[in-house]
Amino acid sequence: MAKNKTVVILDQASGYLQIDMLDALSTKYDKCVIIAGTIVERETKLSEKYKWHKITKYNKSTAFKRIYTWLAATIQMFFIVLWKYRNARIIAITNPPSAPLVPYLLRANYDILVYDLYPDALVNFNYITKDGWANKVFTHFTKKMFKKANTLYTLTPELAKETSKYAEGKEIKIVPIWTNNEFFPQIDRNENLIFKKLGIAKDTFVICYSGNLGKTHPIEKLVDLAHAFKNEPDFYFLVIGGGHKYELIHKLIEEQKLTNIQLLPWQPIELLPHNMQVGNLNVVTLDEGAADLSIPSKTFNLLSVGKPILAICSKRSALANLLERSNCGRAFEANEVNEIKSFIYQLQNELETYKAYSENAKKASNNFTKENAMQFL
Repeated sequence: MAKNKTVVILDQASGYLQIDMLDALSTKYDKCVIIAGTIVERETKLSEKYKWHKITKYNKSTAFKRIYTWLAATIQMFFIVLWKYRNARIIAITNPPSAPLVPYLLRANYDILVYDLYPDALVNFNYITKDGWANKVFTHFTKKMFKKANTLYTLTPELAKETSKYAEGKEIKIVPIWTNNEFFPQIDRNENLIFKKLGIAKDTFVICYSGNLGKTHPIEKLVDLAHAFKNEPDFYFLVIGGGHKYELIHKLIEEQKLTNIQLLPWQPIELLPHNMQVGNLNVVTLDEGAADLSIPSKTFNLLSVGKPILAICSKRSALANLLERSNCGRAFEANEVNEIKSFIYQLQNELETYKAYSENAKKASNNFTKENAMQFL
């Protein structure tokens, strides 16, 4: 394949997905570049042949720090592209939300990958108001940026539909997030390093959430569930992660004096396969307002694990639709505590049902491999 010159990815907080994208793009481009604050490596390391320009790290601990680091990163991206890569192909990922503004203002050759849809997400989580001037300005520039982009990419049909409001008829290509089954080998409970920390009986049914405790995730519902099961020692709840709601979860557990739920901070990346496999049932959450605006990327890693998935989210969301299509779990609204409780009982008592969900999850993971990254060529 004849190679072109340079391709540049703009993404403030990157990981294995962007590394896989660079690996795919390197088959076509002589020089592959990423401009990012962080790159979290997993099984695949960032090749030394790729150029990484390090910029301000994304900090989401407060609204002020989130917006400040977004703006700082955007300014840094602008000048790096201006000085070095104005003639390159740019792939701007919507993290920060203003990243696509960089190639637009510089009149570069660019594509946009919509991970989260803005300004909708900012309105949904009350950073700006729907009728305010900030939303009007953001909407105006979003339409301009989308119109000038060569290609618009996004993750799900639901997100593509929402993105089309700004795309003015432009085709939107759907490239689902992917996972890597090789990174999640089966780990027996006797060898699971997270399970050993819990100090509970080996046959306990564990319901686990591992991931970001962010503003868009109704994690507190797991505390409600733990309270509903507080007199049933066969069930145990585990929350692993960090973020906006970490202190809230800690406070709720303390206030309710719950002993059947444990909160652990972020674990080292090498323990991720243990995190994902410690539970009999894995939990994904998504706020009602974000139903069509995003899909938690860890969902695809949970498919690799091959365990049933419980989603606490809108039943019209992309997340709920994925579970229904794959028949690997079920989605419930945040207020359906009794229905969730019945689902957990079913999984504990009906071995064939449990095995069917597990097998379907693993089967579905084969549809979401890093071959998806080739679509960016």
